Amino acid sequence: MRSGRKKGLKVVGIIAVVILIILGAGFIALQRGLPEMQDLVISDVNPEALPDGEYTGEFSRYRWSNKVKVTIEGGRIVAIQPGNGGSLERELSEQVMARQSLQVDIKTGATVSSNAFLKAVEDALSR
Repeated sequence: MRSGRKKGLKVVGIIAVVILIILGAGFIALQRGLPEMQDLVISDVNPEALPDGEYTGEFSRYRWSNKVKVTIEGGRIVAIQPGNGGSLERELSEQVMARQSLQVDIKTGATVSSNAFLKAVEDALSR
């Protein structure tokens, strides 16, 4: 009876170690590129220098990606259609349109996602 119990504990131990290894690898994968993404420089753009029209842009690095369509009318950003369309993207779009600038307040705790979105808008307006 004891050897069966020891085998059971050994199997549980092995399973626990495998789970820890998988969780550790997942954590490392999620952290990949995080410092670089937090330190992205967002260059401002001048919408007044752009002709009227729709501009598309995208940004993709590591696990973050965004696509946007930006509409310029009369030298002003009048619409930003985020590909993802989440609340963060809508909030940032409103700020960009209100300020006519990419230098906006980034939501605490969402720095990397905010940077990825703003880089997509920068890409659209820098072409």
